[in-house]
Amino acid sequence: MKTNKHFSTFIFTAALLIFTACEMAIPPFIGPTDRPDNGETPVVPPVEAPDTIGWNVPAEAITVSEARDICAALESGATTGTKYYVMGYVKKIHNKHADGVSNYGNAQFYMEEVKDANSSDDFMAFQVYGPNSKKLSDPNAVAVGDFVVIYGELTNYNGTYETTGKGAAYIWKSTNPLLNEQVKPEEPEVLVIPEEAKAWNIPAEAIDVIKAREICAALAAGDSTDKPYYVMGYVKKLHPTYHESGITQYGNATFYMENINGKNSQNDFLAFQVYGPNGTKINDLNSVAVGDFVVVYGKLTNFNGTYETVGKAAAYVWKSTNPLMVETKPEPVEVELLNQDLTTEPSLKAFNIVDVLGEAQTWKIPVVTTGKKPTKAKYTQMDGKNAENEDWLITPELDLTGMSEATLTFESQFTTAVPKEFQKQYTVLVSSTGDIAKAEDWTELPVIPYDSTAFTAATVSLPAEMIGKKCYIAWKYTCQETSHEWRLRNVVVKAMTKVD
Repeated sequence: MKTNKHFSTFIFTAALLIFTACEMAIPPFIGPTDRPDNGETPVVPPVEAPDTIGWNVPAEAITVSEARDICAALESGATTGTKYYVMGYVKKIHNKHADGVSNYGNAQFYMEEVKDANSSDDFMAFQVYGPNSKKLSDPNAVAVGDFVVIYGELTNYNGTYETTGKGAAYIWKSTNPLLNEQVKPEEPEVLVIPEEAKAWNIPAEAIDVIKAREICAALAAGDSTDKPYYVMGYVKKLHPTYHESGITQYGNATFYMENINGKNSQNDFLAFQVYGPNGTKINDLNSVAVGDFVVVYGKLTNFNGTYETVGKAAAYVWKSTNPLMVETKPEPVEVELLNQDLTTEPSLKAFNIVDVLGEAQTWKIPVVTTGKKPTKAKYTQMDGKNAENEDWLITPELDLTGMSEATLTFESQFTTAVPKEFQKQYTVLVSSTGDIAKAEDWTELPVIPYDSTAFTAATVSLPAEMIGKKCYIAWKYTCQETSHEWRLRNVVVKAMTKVD
């Protein structure tokens, strides 16, 4: 019988398509019977298999091919902005997979649509966490041949089609038993404060590591909290890169904290570049050790998914059970409250000049003649004219709150030595109000070198009753019949901070 060539070709082609279709079938799972294929032809639901029963894969889940099509439509570097469920088989493990799991708890692997096909049309699960966005701890929780469903945004990374990284996507389900073991419900990680720390009077608003993580998780990537927090927990491990170099070079420590000592929990918190108590630098590497119970104080941040304190020593260790992390009081610091040379008009204008009597005379920078060229003097002068005068030169307000002591230094000169009977005409006074109408508010400072016909430095400590307050210092010039020119320059007030 004569064979119909076209009919034979049709039969062969049909058989080939059936065979190919069987090889390309997506893995079995329980799903809807009416999920459209490319929005047109409904697909026949795949046969259920024991390892995927109960998964209830969402109806909107897509295959590797569909994920690739979505990514191909994106510009290079763009992301979908929408999250997808992508299902497929693990084709191969990325060479950075083990390192990613070990250091960051995320996995990296390639997916394909047909198991063991070693297809070039693959999709990369890039830096994905485990189920419920939990960090992974075992690299073997992902293996070639596993059937997985991942969930997250997709991106076209210079022609590589993948999930967005840094734990933004995660494995929703997997047939790998190790992965399922890792994500069994965990018992709450309840912080237990050690007996020696109960006497610290930890502030009532202090939080544990779990609460700190919740606060950070609510922040957008890169944002930090508006206020600082006390965060308490145990030192889980020292940071392998920043801890030793931070202490050696900058005096700050970097370590991970957890709620339960020795648990090696994935729910940790990073104390990043923290100083010691009271913000003092740490100089001993052993001041932080695994197992120490610590309370750190500072603002919190979400650094691209890592929950930590704001860095660069913005936070510090408030208390620690480590005997080497001693609470040291800060050293007193010298603060310069006033420094005016009184040789220029701006410097003189920093003071308040009050003329009570004698309109012709006032505190001013005189013009002097050197050779034939008149120039401004290098001092401020009060030149009496053997007539009644009362003129005040008053400093701006000096804030001595938070100070333990303060000192006034200035240089003074008279054209001739001042006899004792006239010395009361030239005084230096201090007041907490600065009101010249209230004579009782002013205290005289015994500081003036009356016999100095050359500029002579004078130094005096401000009285104790002025410490901790705001005050004013004044140079008061009075005259009746006999006067002496009084010259001033280089007025400096310094104070030392108070240490409780």
